[in-house]
This record gives sequence, structure tokens and C-alpha cells, in this order.
Amino acid sequence: MAKSRIGPFVLEAPLSKPKSSGQVFRGIHLEQKKLAALRVFAIPMGMTPESRQAYASQLEQLKQLRHPGIVRCYGGGFDSRNAYLAYEMIDGESLSSALARRGRLPWETAFEASQQLAEALQYAHQMGWVHGRLRPSKIMMGAQGQVKIGDWRRAAITSMIGEGPPSKTQLQFAAPEVLQGSTPDEKADLYALGAIMVTMLTGKPPYDEKSPSRLIEQICNAPIPCVSAEVLDCPVWLNAIVEQLLAKDPKQRPFSATALQLAFKEAQRRQSQGVGVLQHVTAGFSPLQLKGDREEAEKVLGLKPKRKRKQNETPFFERPWVLVAGLLAALSAVVWFLLPLGEETLRHRAQALLPPASEEWMQWNEARDTYLTSLVERFPESKHIDWANEQIRWVNAREAERKLDREEGRGRTENWTQAQVQYAEARRYERFGDLVTAFDRYRAIISLFRNRKDDRSIVDLAQEGVARIRVSGIGQNALQQFLTAKMEEAAAAYDRARITEAKLKWESIVELYEGNQEVAPIVSEAQERLQQINQRK
Repeated sequence: MAKSRIGPFVLEAPLSKPKSSGQVFRGIHLEQKKLAALRVFAIPMGMTPESRQAYASQLEQLKQLRHPGIVRCYGGGFDSRNAYLAYEMIDGESLSSALARRGRLPWETAFEASQQLAEALQYAHQMGWVHGRLRPSKIMMGAQGQVKIGDWRRAAITSMIGEGPPSKTQLQFAAPEVLQGSTPDEKADLYALGAIMVTMLTGKPPYDEKSPSRLIEQICNAPIPCVSAEVLDCPVWLNAIVEQLLAKDPKQRPFSATALQLAFKEAQRRQSQGVGVLQHVTAGFSPLQLKGDREEAEKVLGLKPKRKRKQNETPFFERPWVLVAGLLAALSAVVWFLLPLGEETLRHRAQALLPPASEEWMQWNEARDTYLTSLVERFPESKHIDWANEQIRWVNAREAERKLDREEGRGRTENWTQAQVQYAEARRYERFGDLVTAFDRYRAIISLFRNRKDDRSIVDLAQEGVARIRVSGIGQNALQQFLTAKMEEAAAAYDRARITEAKLKWESIVELYEGNQEVAPIVSEAQERLQQINQRK
């Protein structure tokens, strides 16, 4: 597009390729100096004053959608030939771009994103909005882990943008009833979320056919894929929720996004207690079976519970002594409830949320934030103080490692501290099996960063690494012996025609140990084997 300005915005770099639905640009507001993502599209022929008014009215409604999980719309407008929509600028990438770059997401990352998406859908549905076109390209992944749903619109805006026939990707995330002609509703959004969860967990949509007609047939009639059968570390409870979201019959899906959030929380709680999926589904109230009890779900989630109407009062309850007795009882209950917990109770409750009682990281965080921190702050002379500080450091280390895994998985390592970079390298050596180099790297981290408060958790992780390796034991000439064994494994794989496996082992040796004079002959041999493979191509 040649023009460089529309409305109060100056257009800068394009953020997308031109499509029938327009093009997205990076723009800046001339007066406010505020960045925005601008979707610019041609005004359709024959647009009437009434359609312009409907467009402007729906823009005002769209501006009211304000939630951390929704890309905010600042408004829009027209000029002589084009219209535009102005959205907040997100520092990140779309989920579709992240998946194209990474293949799939760890289940923990996918689960966190799904929780945020469910919260955004719950808010939008309560505001009377249905997305109807939810898919990975409509979801933005912020640099700080925030997930946001974009491209919300209603009929007047959709008719203005004027997309062409549905693409294969659009079909892959459409609910069966929508493909059969029904208008998208809240249940269709929940189905799309289920399909997105499958895509995040496996790296591909639940159904894939080249022919649109065969793809629609698959979505409407084929069995629901089992994610946990393909992704072995995916919890069974998460697979059960995905399967319910992908139910062919909308009535078999969760009643609402509120019910879905409750399903996430309840399933995690039961899993932490060792309850299997079959028990989970049959053990009384369960969000996995929740269909219509909106009030119950909202109560559990703390969402504006409805107050019961006052019953007709009887003269008995108007008697002064009854009122005084009731007031005293209520005050006693409040005083008892507000009494701070003692140190023994704080430790007991924290222990119930920590290993071995719980293997759930959210409960570890709850133990730290609710009980351990209170114990340390209120009882500095307690006999439990050393234990509490040790547990806090342990939980902090787990949190630091999860953050490293999440950011490394997303390729967001540019803001890492030097300690984080060094720890990731040491951990890579350990996972490769080179305990000697990993041991030295971990010890170097401890020596270099032990006095830096901001890197305390990384130092603790390095100390854990040293302890693990000491238990395993390291003999003399261990590195040479280890790499020699790896070279033999690669050669054996090559002899069995497993070329890719052999190549990966040799490439790892070259990448990790090039420049290490102690094992230079082994590295040279690995380089020669790689050259031989490349010459034969």
C-alpha cells in the first residue's frame, strides 16, 4: 500500500501480507505518539449510511471489551477509500507462528495458555460476545507469557472486512454444528479451544485432510483423537478435558467457559490427591461432567454468587434477645476465623502442599505464598525457621526452572541473565550424559554467582546438579570414555542405516566440545564422519 497515513495514524512497517481481508500495519498515533496495530481494508462497494452507522456502533461495543486476555481495540474509522481498525500492539507473536517455529508446546505451557484463553472466553461470553473464528492465528503470545485473543467482531464489522471462502485452517477449528450450518455460539468457541489445545500439545490440528469435504466429514464423524496416546507426558486428566471440549454434540461439552475453568482446577486437585480419571468422573460433583450448574461453578470460582432472597421474617426473629445472641455468635465466629495461624499449624499446612504429599507445582507455590512466608515473617525465632527458609528456596528453584523451560521452549532467551545462560548450558551437558563437563559448569556457576541475590535460585539449582552428579560418581578419564562410547553408538547406528540418529550424535559432539583440547581427536573424528555423510548426498 502506497499511502502512509490513515485517520490520525501514520503507517509504518507492514505486520502481515496483503489479503482479501486487508493488511495489518504497525502505526503510530500522531498526537498521542501511541503505537498500534492497524488493520486496513478497502471499503466495500455500495456501502450505505446505515451500514456505516452499524459499523461505528459495533466499534463502540468492541471498545468495551477490556480484559487481560483480549487484544484491546482502540476504535476505527474511514477515509475516502479505506477503513481501519486500531488494536493494541502486542510484543510477541501469534500462536500459529510459535507452533510453526517450535512444532508443539510442552503440556505445562499449553495448559497455562488454555487457562488464560478460558478466562478470556468466560469474560467475553458474559459480555455477550462470541468469537466464532477462534484459531491459532487469532491468538497472540506475549513476551511475558500473556496470551490474548484478537480479531473480535460482529456482523457489521465482518461484512466490512469481507473475507473469502473458508480456508482449510478455518475448517479445522470450526465446530461440527457450525460446519453443518449452525450459527457459532459459546459452545462453538469451546470446541475451537479444544482443537487449539490439541494443536498446542501435538503440533497439529485434531483432523487433517486435503479435501475440504473429507475434512468436514472427519470433523463431524471421526473419533476424537487421544492426545495422551501421542504425547506420553500429557496428563490423562488434561486429555479427558480436551476430549469433552471436542465432543460432536454441543450438549456434551462443558456448559460454559466458567465450567471449563472449574474443570481445570478440579482435575488438578484430584490428580494431586492420586484420583484416577474414572474415579474423577464418578466421584460426585465434577466439572468434567458439569453441564448446567452455572451457579455452582461460579460459587467455586468466586464469581459474583447470587444472593438468596430474604424469606419472610417471623416475629420470633425480631425479638431483641434473638438478635443479640445471633450477633454475639457471629462476632465470635468472625474473631475465631480471623485469628492468625500458629507456627505449628503453618508448618503442618505447608507440609500438606509440599512433596511427598503433593507433586503439583501450584500447591508448592501456595505453600510458599500462604504459609511458609507467613511463618518466616511472624516467627523469626521459631524452631521451624531453617526448615521454612529451606522450603521457600526449594519452591523458588522449581519456579525458576519452570520459567527457564518455558522461555527456552518459546525461544525467548534474549533477556536471560548470565547465570541463567550458564545453567542452561550445564543442564544441556548433563542431559546429554556428559557428567564431567556438567559438574564443572555447575561448580563454576556456584562460584561466580553465589553472592548475587537475583541469581540465588539458579545457584540453588546448580548445587542440586552438583549433588546429583556426586551421587552418580565420576571416574578418571570419564569425559574421554563417555565420548568414545558416544562415538561407538553413532557408528553402530550408522552401520544399521540409522543415518539420522548417527548424524545427531556426531553433531552434538562437535557442537558441545569443539575447542576442548582434551577431546580434540574425538571431535575431529566426528567432524570427519559428518563430512563423509555430506559428501554422499
